[in-house]
Parts: sequence; structure tokens; C-alpha cells
Amino acid sequence: MQRFLPAHPANRLALFLALLSLATLLLYRPAKDGDFQEYALMTIALANHASPDIRLADVAVADRLSPEPGFVALHERLRSGMQRAESMPFPGIVRGKDVGYYAIHFFGYSALAALPYKLIEIAGGQPFKAYQLVNLAALVILAVAMFRLTGSAGRTIFAIVFFMLSGGVLYANWASTEFFTACCLLAGLLFVLLGRPYAGALLAGAGAMQNPPLVFFSVFAPLIRICYVYAHERVSAAAAIRKVVNRHTVLASILQAAMALAPFLYNLAVFGIPSQIAAMSTSRDLITPARLLSFYFDLNQGVIIGFPVVLAMVAVQLVSKDGRRWLPHAFAAILFSLALALPSLSTINWNSGANGMMRYAFWGGMPLLYLALAWMQRVPRWPSVLLAAILLVQLGAMTHARSYVYIEFSPAARAMLRLFPTLYAPEPEIFMERVLHIDGAIHKYAVATYGLPGRPVKSVFDPGSEAAHIQLCGPGARVALPDGGPRFPGGWRYADGKPDCTHGPAPRDHP
Repeated sequence: MQRFLPAHPANRLALFLALLSLATLLLYRPAKDGDFQEYALMTIALANHASPDIRLADVAVADRLSPEPGFVALHERLRSGMQRAESMPFPGIVRGKDVGYYAIHFFGYSALAALPYKLIEIAGGQPFKAYQLVNLAALVILAVAMFRLTGSAGRTIFAIVFFMLSGGVLYANWASTEFFTACCLLAGLLFVLLGRPYAGALLAGAGAMQNPPLVFFSVFAPLIRICYVYAHERVSAAAAIRKVVNRHTVLASILQAAMALAPFLYNLAVFGIPSQIAAMSTSRDLITPARLLSFYFDLNQGVIIGFPVVLAMVAVQLVSKDGRRWLPHAFAAILFSLALALPSLSTINWNSGANGMMRYAFWGGMPLLYLALAWMQRVPRWPSVLLAAILLVQLGAMTHARSYVYIEFSPAARAMLRLFPTLYAPEPEIFMERVLHIDGAIHKYAVATYGLPGRPVKSVFDPGSEAAHIQLCGPGARVALPDGGPRFPGGWRYADGKPDCTHGPAPRDHP
């Protein structure tokens, strides 16, 4: 029987990946979440007429492949809008300068799925499984990068399982770009570490075509490798720079930045502006410290939801006395994650559809996961009990993340509101939409109160809204605003417990 077992480490890894891929394809359907509708229409268009412009015939195909009532209604709305030559038949599809209709997202991911889509369609299968194949291909590339770094099938398999239990399982079956982007980013970092800058640039460039903040890879990936060489090879900083920064590194960074620039040039050609998404769905005023804190530590959708062990491992590296030479490496990766996070803070729909931790947080946290994996690689041996505990904690995190939807509080957030309500003040959009269970509920006159009737725990409201004061305190009274407490763009404020109500003129909300 021994001769039938894959003795070579690469064979064992290949068998693991084959079984994982087979189980995914057989047991799970592609999830039509995220920006699926845009990518699906572009894939259909590219497969049928090799162009990303969406035509009525493409909408008819999408109608047949997505017969769910919600999608049928969307397709009917799109079809009617296109026939009436509307500028935006529904959000995400916009008429271009040539009067054709295009998705506001770039078509790179859809182009990768177009060929397997066509082959599956010819074979009579489920064409949208093409997205699962693209995602699995990205995972295989990540496994190859990890295997080349470690030279160990066991360590690579552990790393892949760790990755899957750090958000991967939440987005692996989404017919959207989150999983693909995360795999490309993490694999790109590993290839750069291995001295393969062009491979890293191509992967990170492919991810950046769908998520533009990855353009920072062109700067931070070489910096991370410089810090790695400085610490790992125990050379001077100057020697590490000389080893890493060469013609190939510069050209690879230019390549990656050029790939990240491609969607903006495409938008200019099609729509006449650099980014439809930026114009329609972002605001620089929303980039605040409160949102940055929310990105990493919100108990509903922050990085901490999917990366509890990763964050702990990063913290240990920062305080370890034995790892002071590795501090620049850790800081470089943390700064990279911050660079990925900051542009995401500008999104208007902050409580966006997510599976546990938000989509931006999943791929934006990859530099932190890289730090955890790089640390585990340079430590000669990890006790099996500790490795099992790591995976067990992450399994618990994934179970928790999948136990609620994005218009309700997570169990962790509910526990915080029950035990320490005054310490928990999430972004008002998150609080309001999860209290009211409505996506898009936040507006000037809305009030959301968490708690039982007559026993409020926490409320969020706009002090400039007379209707909000009436709802919380009754006619003729107003909520007395405390001097302290968090403040958010738009003036939103929290009131803990039963609001303190006053009569008379409106109290001044101190800036």
C-alpha cells in the first residue's frame, strides 16, 4: 500500500489541493453575493461577444441562469432601463460614452472566468462555477508560493488551512473578487520574499485591477523584503537595500503600478472619468480615525472577527525582546495593511453586505496574515498542541462569523452591548442598520435604539433633527448632549440608557 501513497512532499500537497478543490466544486454552489451581478453580466458578455459591454441578449442569459426572484426583478429593471436609454438602469450598470452599457467594476476578474464559463456551459454544467474555479486557481498559486518558501508539504497545508480559517471560508464561494484578491496579495508577497518580483507584481497587479488600493504593493512589497533580508540574514540596512533594490525590482513595481492603473484608463475611455465607483460611492470626509478603528476592531465586521489569532501573533512579535531586529519587518507589513485600509474608509456604504468581517477587511488584513505565517516559518518547530489550538480558535471565529448576517449584530457585539454598553460605540451606520435590520436605513431623521421597549440600552441619532429629539424625548423636549463621547461625520451622537431629556431651547452640540 505504501507505493500508492504520495511520498514526495509536492505530491502530498497536490493531493490535498485536489481533494479540497473537488469537495468545493461538488458540495457547494457559487454564492451570488457581493458584486456578483456585475461580474456575471460581464462574464456572459465576454463569453458571448468578447466585449465587456452588456447587451439585452446578455441580460436574457443572466435571467435564465439566475431565476431567483430578486435577480429576475433586477434583470427586468435593467432591461427596461436599457430600452429607455437611461443613464443608469440600476446601480452598478452605467451607459458609456459610446451609449453602450458597462459595469462600474473593471472586467479583469470576469475575463478570467469567461473561458471556464464557456467550457462549463458547453458541457451542460453550472456556468457560474467558473468563479469557483478561478478562486481555486488563485488558492493553488498561493499554495505553490508557500511551498516554495517552506519546502514542506505539512507547513504549506497548515498555512492553507490557517488561511481558509482566517476568512477564506467566508468568501471562497463568492462569485466576486474578495477571495481572489486576498490570494493574489498574499501569494504576491511570498513570491517577492522569494526573490521573484515579476511573479509577485503580476499577482498583485491582477488583484489591484479589482481593488485599486493594492497599488501600494509596488512600494511596500520591496520594503518588506528589505526588512526581511535585514533581519533574516543579519546584514546592515544598506546591504539589505543593495540586495533587494535592483533593475528587476524597479521594473516589477512599475509593472504592478501600471496594472493597477489600467482600470482608471479604462474608465476614462468608457465613461470619461477616472473612476465611476469613486464618483458614486465614496467620500473623503468619511476617512476618520473612528472608521479606521472600526476597520480593524469592530465586533460585527472588523478584522478582529476573522483574524483573532493573527492579531495576537502580530502583537507578540511587537513586544518580543528576542525579535527587535524583526520590528522594521513587522512595522512595514502593518503600514502596508493601513495603506490598504485607508482608501476603503471612504466608502459610503460602510455596513456593506459582508459575511462576518467586511470584504475590505479580509483582503486588507493579508499583510497581517503574512506576518503570522512568516513568523511561523522562521520558528524551527511549533508544538502540535499549539498548532491545533490555533486552528481550533480560528474555526470558532469562522463559526461565529457565519452565525449572523450584516443587518444584525454579531453575538460578540450583542454581548458587548449587554455587558459594557458605554464602551461600545460602532460607526452609526453599522449600529442603525443592524438595530433596524434594514440595509440603507441611515438618514438624517432616523433613530435607532437597542434594547427592550421602555428599557433602552443605547440610541444613535442626529442632534440636528427635531424629529429625532421628539422620538427620544417627546414633544417640546430635547436630548441633553454630553460634552464627551465619540463624534462622527454628519453629527451623529450616541445616548446611553434612557436619554437625559431637557425642556427649553436646543442645547449646543460643542464641536
